[in-house]
Amino acid sequence: MTEKFIETANLSGVGVKIIRNIDFLKDFALNTSLGYDSNKDVGFIKALSGATESASAVVNISNREKLKSILTSKTLYISIEKTTLRSSLSEAYFLAKQRCQDEYMLFISGESKTADIEKTLVSGVQGPEKIIFLITEMS
Repeated sequence: MTEKFIETANLSGVGVKIIRNIDFLKDFALNTSLGYDSNKDVGFIKALSGATESASAVVNISNREKLKSILTSKTLYISIEKTTLRSSLSEAYFLAKQRCQDEYMLFISGESKTADIEKTLVSGVQGPEKIIFLITEMS
């Protein structure tokens, strides 16, 4: 399933890294123990699950600070445990709901992009300019 996730993400222009843990995020002065954090330029959030068909992460946004860390970061790292990858969006959603009963969930599949009539493409208008999925082999 990991290979399919990477293939789909690459088609969308989203980077994916397979890693053992997210400790390197501490180099950006991020507190990884919270499950989310951000500074001016870099943020991260742990996903509840991921869908391979669309290379999407399912994250809960239980509080305003968590949502802020997603929307205000220029580069957003999204950590997804390899064992939580599912083939479809619905399977990923139902797994996320089993893991967290939060009412507010987001599917994130890439950075926001928009283009004007002159075909000028701009990234990061309503969120991060760059998203990198981190598939973790161990939590």
